Amino acid sequence: MDMFGKVPLIEMPVHVTPDQKKWLDKMVEEGRIAVPPGGTLEKGSVISMFLRMLIHNAMEEQMRQAALDAEDEDDDDDDD
Repeated sequence: MDMFGKVPLIEMPVHVTPDQKKWLDKMVEEGRIAVPPGGTLEKGSVISMFLRMLIHNAMEEQMRQAALDAEDEDDDDDDD
């Protein structure tokens, strides 16, 4: 995942509930959402990075699960 701007980003609206926005703001203010070493970013950029990391992790997990499922199917075929 590119965290330093080598891959172009697109802008898209994201809808969250008021309590989710409050939580995100609190996490940024308390420094609980990591900022790259030596970096200072505005709150919106930090939240954007956090959301991109969540999506990245979900994509990796989906690929891992698909590989496990394919492995299970191969094992089932071997049992025949």
